[in-house]
Amino acid sequence: MPQIPEVYFKTPNLPDVGFEIIELESLYSRYEAGHLPIASDPHRVSFHNLLFITGGVGEHFVDFHKFPVEKGSVVFINQGQVHTFDVKNKPSGKLIVFTDSYIQKVASTVGIQIFPPTHFMTSALPSFKLETNTEEQLSQLVPVIEAEYLSKGANVSYLQALFAAFLIKVSEARPDIYHTDMTQYQIELFNHFVVVLEENFTKSRDAHYYAEQVATTYKTLNKTCKLATNKTAKQLIDAHTILEAKRRLTVEKIQVQQLSDSLGFDEASNFVKYFKKHTLLTPNQFRKNN
Repeated sequence: MPQIPEVYFKTPNLPDVGFEIIELESLYSRYEAGHLPIASDPHRVSFHNLLFITGGVGEHFVDFHKFPVEKGSVVFINQGQVHTFDVKNKPSGKLIVFTDSYIQKVASTVGIQIFPPTHFMTSALPSFKLETNTEEQLSQLVPVIEAEYLSKGANVSYLQALFAAFLIKVSEARPDIYHTDMTQYQIELFNHFVVVLEENFTKSRDAHYYAEQVATTYKTLNKTCKLATNKTAKQLIDAHTILEAKRRLTVEKIQVQQLSDSLGFDEASNFVKYFKKHTLLTPNQFRKNN
């Protein structure tokens, strides 16, 4: 049975660093040479991606949505999301990839939230355009990072500090995605809920189950989810389940019975009713339309 292609983080030249910067032009060249066919196909990433567009125009596909990009655009692709590169328009820039453990280390050191679960946020898009001044600062910083990265005997601590500075500026420029009334505890609780949901959505679609898993009450979890996304915990659980079903229907070409089983439904008929309730289409109708 075909699967959504998954791309894993490969140990870079400096394994202690935890990130790598790739020229989009080199990615397009590898694609055209037949060495990277996955670039034009939807594929799931097991690490975080950040696109920094430095020229041209195009679009980037993230989880069934196309987002326009141009010079100065930044696109966040969270770990676990499905995305596709624009190999037709070929906007130029940098693809920056890093592991979740590395980004957590950086975030805890500098005290910022760099990669929140944006795909759950109704108040934010994964793509935004930098102000001219910030764009110029980052354009000057990236070559410094690359030069140190490629130098013989690169200073890992210095390199990590440089990259942290880059991420801080990007985070500073990013539109605020959290409700201003959310406390730090609520932000952390919501992020914890998202992690648990992504790991367990095939086991349970009951909000009470997730409240227990994150050690809070159903009422508190609901309030936190509504503050962050204007949706209840149950609505987010259903939205994530439907999104994963859409991914597998369109990319894996999976049969409805197999999909029903993989998502934890007792009967395929129950899954079909569930899917239609949330999309107004049957799984087969959705696949045909997409």
